[in-house]
Amino acid sequence: MKETPRISYLDNIRILLTAIVIFHHLVITYGAPGGWYYKEFTFAQLDIVTLILLVLVTAANQAFFMGFFFFLSGYFSARSIQNKTSKQFLAQRFIRLGLPILIFVYLFSPLLRISLSTILYQQALTWDSIQSVYQNLKFGTELGPMWFIMTLLVLSILCLHAIKWDLFNDRLNGLPHAAQIVIFALLLGGLTYVVRIFQPVGSVFQPLNLQLPHTLQYISLFLIGTIAYHNHWLEKIDGISTTPWLFFILGLVMVMPLLFILSGGLEGNLDPALGGMHWQSLAYSLWEQLFCVSLIVTLLAVFKKHLSSSNRFWGELAASSYAAYLIHPLVLVIYAALIQPITLHPLLKISLSMGPVLFFCFLAAAPLRRLPGMNKLL
Repeated sequence: MKETPRISYLDNIRILLTAIVIFHHLVITYGAPGGWYYKEFTFAQLDIVTLILLVLVTAANQAFFMGFFFFLSGYFSARSIQNKTSKQFLAQRFIRLGLPILIFVYLFSPLLRISLSTILYQQALTWDSIQSVYQNLKFGTELGPMWFIMTLLVLSILCLHAIKWDLFNDRLNGLPHAAQIVIFALLLGGLTYVVRIFQPVGSVFQPLNLQLPHTLQYISLFLIGTIAYHNHWLEKIDGISTTPWLFFILGLVMVMPLLFILSGGLEGNLDPALGGMHWQSLAYSLWEQLFCVSLIVTLLAVFKKHLSSSNRFWGELAASSYAAYLIHPLVLVIYAALIQPITLHPLLKISLSMGPVLFFCFLAAAPLRRLPGMNKLL
């Protein structure tokens, strides 16, 4: 079967998003809010400046990066199915998404936990300790960041017809105007607020390890990605003016610290912004979706206009980005455990660790995807 050609600027965006995911989990390791396998610092150990900075960074990341991944996934799913039958497409999805999930849950995640116990807690590695890890294994918990891949697999099945046949093809052929994009973001923000009345930020649905407060964004952007493909939006995206969007994003960034303060962040209690019938939750939900949609539009246009070139190095990074996503929890946790005895300020540890962690993630990913049979998975 003939392979579809790669799109360099979208490959470059995927590299960026993969790096942001790794950075996001590194920041959580050193004190930012969020669930992770190993956390070296807690909220109570952070000074107020560090606390504010880490909360703002993780909130900004969470607002857009996984939504952007879902948008691209919807776009490439619609692109991939064009030369396949429905059965061929689903078979490919089960191979490319389902098998890496099993590899992570039953190999990488146990390795991660064994590594933590031996390196950090200096427990002896025995057959009994390995058996104990597997006996206590819970599929949903072990999914970790692979919840994204699991959700993609579910969406591929449930949204098969939307992926293959765009119902809005005749009506949405033109690139949406800025006002339409903003209205979509506001509607999405309003609906997100309603969801968070019942499922505040931090709520997780097992066994898929799915963050329910963000799920509406993920599903919506996945479907928007399929619509974008069928209506050729990305072929026209470089025609928009990015200057107004950049100023709009800058305004949203400037508003964020104020929202943090008004939500009780300085007192260490952000609950009003995380959910329930609070104006802070409505404001945060609206801010989040406006920031997400604006940044996606801007990055697509900027990368297509100015960052669409590729070479052997960037091509290698792009080809390894999926494998790097798969293996980054193991690499990051082992790295953090090994340097745990080094006493440094959290911000300094983050700054000094980002380069090496990224390097080792992509370094490990390159040979992993070249193993026999792995080229079909990764």
